[in-house]
Amino acid sequence: MILELNGMYAGLRFASAHIVFGHDTCGVIHGHSYYVDVKVCGAPSGEFGFICDFKVLKKIVKDICGKLDHKLLIPENHPNLTYSINGDYIEFTFCKGEKVKEYKIPLEDVAILPTTSTTAEELSKYFAEIIKKELQALNLNSSSIYWVETTVNEGIGQGASYRATMEH
Repeated sequence: MILELNGMYAGLRFASAHIVFGHDTCGVIHGHSYYVDVKVCGAPSGEFGFICDFKVLKKIVKDICGKLDHKLLIPENHPNLTYSINGDYIEFTFCKGEKVKEYKIPLEDVAILPTTSTTAEELSKYFAEIIKKELQALNLNSSSIYWVETTVNEGIGQGASYRATMEH
């Protein structure tokens, strides 16, 4: 059975800026109003026959969204990006071939993510892996949950999905 949260209707959203470093059109700072859809596949269990309590799942996703909302998303592991944190600022440089772009942004305005990029593809993986870890840490029906899938939409009708399999 699959439990599903539609981000648009469940209020699972955040607005962030990002840079797809090296891309012709998306290689500049620009933003999206993101919506996060979540599916959890498992067997109903426990006293109430839930796969997972909607409240628990929504809280996890809203907490992640809250950390990204109104931030510039920076990928920690991009191969052509170097950064340093100096006091209250982050300075980062994109360098590939002859293309060099340097930035200095207040640290409170950024979210540094353990990803190689900040595309919808990477963000969907980021969300799914955090949700998976949180559900396992809570130990709520974790043995009866098979996978978690997230879709991060960069607006209506345009998104990427990732499925994280639960380890039992």
